[in-house]
Amino acid sequence: METIYDIIIIGGGPIGLACGIKAKEAGLSYIILEKGCLVNSLYNYPQNMTFFSTSEKLEIGGVPFVSNSPKPTRAEALEYYRRVTLKFILNVHLFEQVLSINKLNN
Repeated sequence: METIYDIIIIGGGPIGLACGIKAKEAGLSYIILEKGCLVNSLYNYPQNMTFFSTSEKLEIGGVPFVSNSPKPTRAEALEYYRRVTLKFILNVHLFEQVLSINKLNN
């Protein structure tokens, strides 16, 4: 049986998660498809990386991003976005690569 969603979000990075939060708040059915792990792009950053942005500018969903310093680390960001995903119980499907998209005419 096929599931029909109002919105399909490709990419489980910060923007994809923010879109999922807004879709959920609007009462829309949605799915977030990510080809790798959660926030895969951030996961692949160097382990010692520090963001240029402050934690306040990286916040999504109104959830405070608390950091040990003014500019958060990669590890802090990975933990933050994991907590946001759990808080909103987002419909995220990890390790599902999108190979093509086709429009259906109704």
